[in-house]
Amino acid sequence: VLDCTGCQNLLVEPLFWYWSDRFYAHNWRIRYYPHAHEGHISLYLELDRSSAVDAAGDVKFKFSLLDQSGNPVPKFTRATTKPCSFEGLSSHHGFRDFIRWKDLEESGCLKDDAFTIQCDVAFTTDLGGSTTNDAAAPATAAVPPPPPATNPHEHLITDILWKHKRWVDVTIDVGGEATFDAHGWLLAARSPVLEAELLAASSKEKKSAAGAAHRRIEIQGVDPKVFKAEEEDAMAMAQGLLAAADRFKLDRLKLVCEETLSRRIDVSTAAGTLAVAEQHGCGALKAACLEFMARPGNLAAVMETEGYDKAKAGIASVVLTEVFLKQAARMI
Repeated sequence: VLDCTGCQNLLVEPLFWYWSDRFYAHNWRIRYYPHAHEGHISLYLELDRSSAVDAAGDVKFKFSLLDQSGNPVPKFTRATTKPCSFEGLSSHHGFRDFIRWKDLEESGCLKDDAFTIQCDVAFTTDLGGSTTNDAAAPATAAVPPPPPATNPHEHLITDILWKHKRWVDVTIDVGGEATFDAHGWLLAARSPVLEAELLAASSKEKKSAAGAAHRRIEIQGVDPKVFKAEEEDAMAMAQGLLAAADRFKLDRLKLVCEETLSRRIDVSTAAGTLAVAEQHGCGALKAACLEFMARPGNLAAVMETEGYDKAKAGIASVVLTEVFLKQAARMI
């Protein structure tokens, strides 16, 4: 990320920002020309060969103007359309007409003569020399299926109680958009968090036909759409239910969701699933994602996806440390 401050009055002389990628042992720099081409800002990515151990191989990259919240502005994001080869001394690639100063001033991203540019770099050739065309099958690491119920009749009993709604004494209100009737004793047996919610619920609610207190608990922070998702949208359903299971300590449901998500790890889902695993402490699911991303060609492909852009803030450090270390270990 480049913070450009006090640069508007500079002439055509370039400014440079330097950084090193720790795992490929290359030093990079970005050339920033404030007024190099007809009122445009020019940006170039350059490989500094002074301390690099070998060639950088093929690289894709993009520059993004960030808004005041730190998010890339799609209109002012420029990306390479094909891999760039950084061969030869001081080889560089970039955009002569990245953005006009007039457009920058009108974008709302320029404040006090300062703006921020983000540079994303993806290696299309990994440590082992494989390219993104070699994207691997899903990783072998998998989340084990949840253990079977200790009582073989448990699911049958639960199914009967759920379908027939007999003797329900609790209404669950999810975000004010969806309500469900349930049995308090069953909720308390499954979740210590819901048990505490039930104990805290007022006993002065309306009475049922049998004269028992009918309690109502409100649940915030869980998307009601999760409970209405179609079977075809298994990923969204599993991610939403995983969040609920983690919050309410529904351990078996959490394992079911982890196992479901692990079977659907691919290039398009790996980043989002890794972010979910990190957020909810799912060690086995995290390991499955990292194993997949560490396979030859997969990491560069994942970093090109929309899912990676959305999840990047939460998983970038994990990817850089653990995925690259896994790749390096394979070469030892």
